[in-house]
Amino acid sequence: MKKIMGTIVASLILFSSVNVFASAKVSSQSIVLDGKDTGIKGYNIEDNNYFKLRDVAALLDGKDAEFNVSYDEDRSAVMINSKSDYKKVEGDLTPLKDSDSEVKVSKHNVYVNGIRHSFSVYTIDGYNYFKLRELGQTIGFDVNFDEKTNSVIIDSKAIEPKSLVKNQVDIKIVEYATSYEDKELDILKDPILDINVFLKNINNNILATKDSGQINGNVQYVKSENIVEVIPLSTKFNGKFTYKPYIRITQDKKSEVFPYESNFEVAKTLTSRGFDPTSEFKISLGTNISDNFVEYSSFNYK
Repeated sequence: MKKIMGTIVASLILFSSVNVFASAKVSSQSIVLDGKDTGIKGYNIEDNNYFKLRDVAALLDGKDAEFNVSYDEDRSAVMINSKSDYKKVEGDLTPLKDSDSEVKVSKHNVYVNGIRHSFSVYTIDGYNYFKLRELGQTIGFDVNFDEKTNSVIIDSKAIEPKSLVKNQVDIKIVEYATSYEDKELDILKDPILDINVFLKNINNNILATKDSGQINGNVQYVKSENIVEVIPLSTKFNGKFTYKPYIRITQDKKSEVFPYESNFEVAKTLTSRGFDPTSEFKISLGTNISDNFVEYSSFNYK
């Protein structure tokens, strides 16, 4: 049985295919930066050239279109920030060799200056490889191709960046609602609760916006900031909903709400707060809005 919070919504089923290749061949084309052949090459995948993100950052370091690269573990996201110094790491600008490693479509989100984009990215040997034109468009540098020299041409002068999605919409989120599975847990079999257990129990994350109506979202817990973020599934929409997570315990007519800080032992937590862990109770995840608890996911213990 499913419990729906807020407005009744239809669920969205997403079908996706993941391309996987057994190997990657080095491209015949190298990068020419401001008229100088750098000798840096990428991999040719399905007749498109993909260059290592960190190599491009290293080449443009100190130039007008420089950018920095980092990885946000909580968000499973590659973060790119323009007009920022890049700190080179071991392996940057190392000549590529044909790779027998598995080539997979990257599952990471990619943000440029805080805006999420739908890049075409492959992961090879632990590194992310991008199309140069997509990087140039979103970061802000010009990319061309010289047929005579069979080279990719980069101009390091910064230009106005643009979104990869036509007519990308900045949204204002006015409400958030969820649907989740009505499940029962056993205090002996499930002695510890983690926020991600609550989040995985959610079927639909619905964002109500001021101008675009209801859109589907994706939820993630950001441990370093102790917040939950809900971002649109589609990169057509730029915006997010965040909330501070709270836990509510309900037993008979007694109820208590407290901030979520980390995973917790269910029985110990109940006992310390004056509840009976041997009787039926309910534990919910949500947030406090104007001193009112708003529930997003919940489990029953019997």
